[in-house]
Amino acid sequence: MKKSIFLVAVISTLLLVLSACGQEEDMMEKEDQMHNEDMKSEDGMMKDDDMKSEGGMKDDDMQEDGMKMDDNEMMKNDGDPAPMFSLKDLNGDEVKLSDFKGEKVYVKYWASWCSICLGGLEELNTLAGEDHDFRIITIVTPDYKGEKSAKDFKEWFNSQPYDNLTVLLDDDGKWAREFGLMGYPSSYFIGSDGILVNSSPGHVDNETITSKFEKIH
Repeated sequence: MKKSIFLVAVISTLLLVLSACGQEEDMMEKEDQMHNEDMKSEDGMMKDDDMKSEGGMKDDDMQEDGMKMDDNEMMKNDGDPAPMFSLKDLNGDEVKLSDFKGEKVYVKYWASWCSICLGGLEELNTLAGEDHDFRIITIVTPDYKGEKSAKDFKEWFNSQPYDNLTVLLDDDGKWAREFGLMGYPSSYFIGSDGILVNSSPGHVDNETITSKFEKIH
């Protein structure tokens, strides 16, 4: 009887030891699995971060290159857009600033009663007859600031010897106000991008006009 009880106790003890060992092994396997998963997760995060970082640098580089290309290609002038006038010439044909898109344009406002204006017309007529990388447009303002009516101005101008000049009629000074005209004569220098780069009151000689446009895109 005692032997039987002893054997039962020994067997129970062995079973408890074996069970504990099994649980310990299970816990070790689970810890190993968790460790491996953490390693994989960290590696994945590092790879993703590296790829994002490299990709971000490439995107930034591409954007910077794009900005540089745009700046070099556009070569814009500084200033505000010129008034996009649409006026009739002495023959009644419409002339718009947009007709000269991509070209530099010199605009001169003048008046038939202005002695300084008249004194510079012959010189400007000579410049208009030469080859340059800019267009020359002159504008008068019938019935505005003391100018003749359009009919009287046409009759007067047709008797003048300025065959190279393009003269547009800004009736009542609509576009003169857009240009901010203060007096006669006044000159406006417009870049090939339509930007009003410079304005000059008073007479401007041909040499100055040409030299100014050499610095305008």
